[in-house]
Amino acid sequence: MTRAPAEEISLQQLRALAAVAETGSFTLAAEALQLTQPAISHLIKRLEEELAQPLVVRGRRIRMTNAGQMMVDTAVRALRLIDDSVGACRSQSQLREGRIVLAVGHLTAGALLPPLLGRFSQTHPTLAATLLDSTAEQMISRVLSQEADLGFGSDIGQKHSELATEPLFTERMALFVRDDHPLAQHETVEARRLEGLPFIHVNPDANVWRAVSRQLASVANVYPQVVHHVSMLSTAFGLIQAGAGVALAPRYVEVLMPGNLRAVGVTRPVLEYPVVAIRLAKHPLSPAAMAFLAMARQHMKPRAQKP
Repeated sequence: MTRAPAEEISLQQLRALAAVAETGSFTLAAEALQLTQPAISHLIKRLEEELAQPLVVRGRRIRMTNAGQMMVDTAVRALRLIDDSVGACRSQSQLREGRIVLAVGHLTAGALLPPLLGRFSQTHPTLAATLLDSTAEQMISRVLSQEADLGFGSDIGQKHSELATEPLFTERMALFVRDDHPLAQHETVEARRLEGLPFIHVNPDANVWRAVSRQLASVANVYPQVVHHVSMLSTAFGLIQAGAGVALAPRYVEVLMPGNLRAVGVTRPVLEYPVVAIRLAKHPLSPAAMAFLAMARQHMKPRAQKP
């Protein structure tokens, strides 16, 4: 196999040549690089042998040959780029700099992510975190395209083999109604009482709703009558306030609920909303993304469960 032109030239040789050119002395170059003077001389000699011509004019005053100066100019630029890149990688691995982009499902983004992002910023003030509020399909697409490092939201099922899914916790779902609704004064209602109610379907492309629909049909013989499909929780709450219907959502979004709405627990069956983290299965996470995921595992949990 043909040898590449620069295959035998080492970074140490280039550093030695640049140091000799800068200091004008083999001795001072050795001190700057914390090597011995014979080691510097050997590195320069080996480099000259590799290039088949002298690079340094030796004598009382050290000077570079034309070829030597050309190599010095190139070495200084190359070493600066390499040192900057190495420094940046080390800063990232030590969490002194870095950036993470999160694609987060709408329900999770508003209710669970703000406290977590605040904690992350306090712990790692030099790291930048960007949140992309997403539908279920957008969350998946953004992780697959590497627009986002991590996704957080409801369970996405098994249809994307390129993605790795990590369960974080499961929250019970509640029925969100206006405070003058006939069910508003109940702590819990049996699922059979949902039959015939006008439903506002939040983020309908989320995989979780298929599981919920199957449970309602098989256990309670309920087939929700959906009158509105919306992506944003705020839209759903606005419609509920206007008397346009009711909505099922994980109980943790109660922290965002307007004052004239109520969250009513659902039983027989209890409906659950799994929250997961997703990432590319075969793509390593950056140090910043690993730090955020570790914090999410520790702190992304619901409040104490209500009935």
